[in-house]
Formats: sequence, C-alpha cells, structure tokens
Amino acid sequence: MNDLKIFPVALLVLFLACSKTGKYSREEIAVDVRVLRFEEDLFSIDIYSLGDSIPFLQAKYPEFFPLFNNKIIEIGSVQQPDYDQRLIAFVTDFTMYRVSKRVRELFSDFSEYEKELSKAFGRYHEFFPEKPIPKIVTCITGFNQSIVTADSLLVIGLDKYLGSEDEFYKLLYPPIPYYMRYVMHPRKIPSDALTAWLTTEFEFNDEKDNLLSNIIFGGRALYATEQIMPEIADTLLWGFAPSQLDFCKTNEKEMWKFLVEQKKLFVTDKMTILQYVNEGPFTKDFSRESPGRAGIWIGYQIVASYMKNNKSVSLSDLMNERDYLKILNLSRYNP
Repeated sequence: MNDLKIFPVALLVLFLACSKTGKYSREEIAVDVRVLRFEEDLFSIDIYSLGDSIPFLQAKYPEFFPLFNNKIIEIGSVQQPDYDQRLIAFVTDFTMYRVSKRVRELFSDFSEYEKELSKAFGRYHEFFPEKPIPKIVTCITGFNQSIVTADSLLVIGLDKYLGSEDEFYKLLYPPIPYYMRYVMHPRKIPSDALTAWLTTEFEFNDEKDNLLSNIIFGGRALYATEQIMPEIADTLLWGFAPSQLDFCKTNEKEMWKFLVEQKKLFVTDKMTILQYVNEGPFTKDFSRESPGRAGIWIGYQIVASYMKNNKSVSLSDLMNERDYLKILNLSRYNP
C-alpha cells in the first residue's frame, strides 16, 4: 500500500458467542494504539518560534509532516524558501486559530477514543495478523479531510468531527450540508478510522469497475467493520438516520429489483456508479426518503448473505476475495 487515500466526511474464527442481534461477540484483545496529537504540538508553539521549530516537527513526525504539508493543507515542501511563512499563515489564520481552541476543548482527553481504537485494532490484528497496525496521528486539516491513509499511517482530521451542529460548519462558505454534517461528530471516529484502514489494506479490484463491484467492495468494508466492532449500533456504522435505515430494510426487495430490471449492476459509467455509492441527501433512483449510499447498503446485504451461506469462508477469505461476481453468485441473495 503506497498510495495516499483520502476519505471525506471505517475472521480468526474463534467466536465465543453470537449476540441476539446476530453480530459476533469476541473476547476483547487490545493492542497498544498510541495516538500522536500533531495539532497540539503545532498550535502550542509560540508564533515567533514556529520557524525555528520546523526541525522538531520533522523529527517527531517524519512520515506525517510531509503528508500534512503537501497533501492535507497543501502549502508545499519545507524545502521551498517561503515555507515557514505559509505554515505561520495557516496557524495564525483567524478561523484555524478558533478551530484549534475548539478542538482542544472537545478532545482535551483523547483516552476514550484511544481505548476504542486499541480495542478495534486488537481485533483487526487477530483477524489479519499479517497486516500492519497503523500509526495514528490527529491534526487540523482546514476542513479538508476526515480520514487520510498512506503507507503505515492513519490520519484523523479532528476538525471534521466537531459535532453536526457546530457553528464552524454553518459559517463555512458554502456551508456544509446537513447530510454531511450528520456524521461529523466524535463518536464516528473509531468506526470511520477502521473502515478507512480496511478499504486501504484490501484494495479495490478495478479489473471490472462496474456498479456491482463498487457496491460489494463498499459493503464488504462495512461488514468487516461490524464484525470487528460487534457492539456498534447500525445507525452509527452507517451514519443513517433511523428513518433512512428503516427505509432500506423496508424497501430492500424493491431496490434490488430496480437494479436488476433496469440493468444497472454491470454499468461502468462513473457518474451512474457514484449516484449509488457516494454520500448524498438521498439516492435519486430510490426516492427522497432513501439515504445516500443506498447502493452500498445493498452491497452489504449481498456480502452478509454470502457469509451466511458459505460457513467455511473466514473474514480473511472474504476480504482477500477479488472476484465480486463470485461473491454475488455464491451469496444466493434473494431479498
């Protein structure tokens, strides 16, 4: 995994019990996930010392600091002659300064999230012992990204998790629409981080880049997140309002029938695919009562049916399967 991945605003079959919800519950095994708080270091440096502190930031964050400069806030490399002035301009920007204070207030104690991330990645490590556990860094992105992954690094943009009613989101121009703000709250951090890492480590097979492949790929990542975090509520996992989740459950058969009868499953047109898999206020072909990403919800149901009807398949087998049509065919999915 060498490519930068940005996520805007995620089994070792030794299950001890199956909960009433049908989700697996397992013995908790945590790894020691230590989250580095870059924004605390950056915004605590005296402005008159910031230029001289760049070597300190480079030394403490050797993998992250170039990524932050070049890809997240896009001010360029430290080798550029005016780099220090650009960094100072970012830190002293009135909005960013106020956001840093808000982040400091809201996330002064990050131990709860660190504990959840440790638990989640402990389970992840049991399921996928060959996969690395990422280094996790928090930062302020200038409202650019929620989660960024690169190599062994997972970056959490805390300014994208201030709470759906936070004043900053409404003051931005253009304002962030409600369907996006709805999931921009602190409780989404652990599951967003895990889903993003799963999506990064088990990359999309684009040999057949059609709607079916995309909905199964997205649904598979959320299915795996749910298995690794069995205690997570459905509305939190999906970021759907309860009424939207009810819509999906009630209309699953009709949504699937539409995709089949309208011959949508194997379309390769990117704009058509994005209508079903991207965030949005709703999924156009499924009515205004549907959530955005309703196609991913269907993909999840296909994956769940595949796992239910193929008991010998482990979560590791599922995540390493690159033939999405095979998953559909063996799922016996028939809502």
